[in-house]
Amino acid sequence: MSDALGRGLARADLWLGRVENRLNLLAGLLIFALMLLGVAQIVLRTVFRSPIFGYIDIVEVSMVGFAVLAIAFVQRVGGHVRMELVVARFRGRALWIAEAVGTALAIFIVAVLIPYSYRHFERAFNFGDSTIDIEIVTWPAKLAVPVALALLLARLVLQMAGYLRLAARPEAEPVAVPLLKDVEQAAAEEISQAGEDIAREEGR
Repeated sequence: MSDALGRGLARADLWLGRVENRLNLLAGLLIFALMLLGVAQIVLRTVFRSPIFGYIDIVEVSMVGFAVLAIAFVQRVGGHVRMELVVARFRGRALWIAEAVGTALAIFIVAVLIPYSYRHFERAFNFGDSTIDIEIVTWPAKLAVPVALALLLARLVLQMAGYLRLAARPEAEPVAVPLLKDVEQAAAEEISQAGEDIAREEGR
């Protein structure tokens, strides 16, 4: 990579990606733990007539984590739901400008949401807010929202810089930006992944 901006974006993307990967892993572990808890709840309720006390409270608090902790990771890999009917028709500089405009709008929205979500955490922390049944304190879950949004904001700013770099130099190698995949490419990747999964299963 010849330009200094590209090298700087690549380093920032690598560092930020490590943080996003760890939070994504934590979100996955929360989902797995919640699945185990759900199985235990069903068995205890149906077999032993003794459901887990405060199960709903635990689910309410934990689902905040896996709902927001992986949001920056999903943004990085371009896995979020987005309307590409118009953007996918663009090529070259027009594509990067359109992506930059959309990213700028996302930056504005996330920047507005961060202080409001932090105030919700602050109120819960100061008032000692807790769930109804087993009184789990809610401020850690509410703190996860502004933290995840702040990480998402950093990712969006990084992508914005990447799009502006490509808008100025369309021939440059894309760095720190998710690349659009057409329907055929996405389908081919899914077929390839399914084939690998089948091969692994048969190898067992």
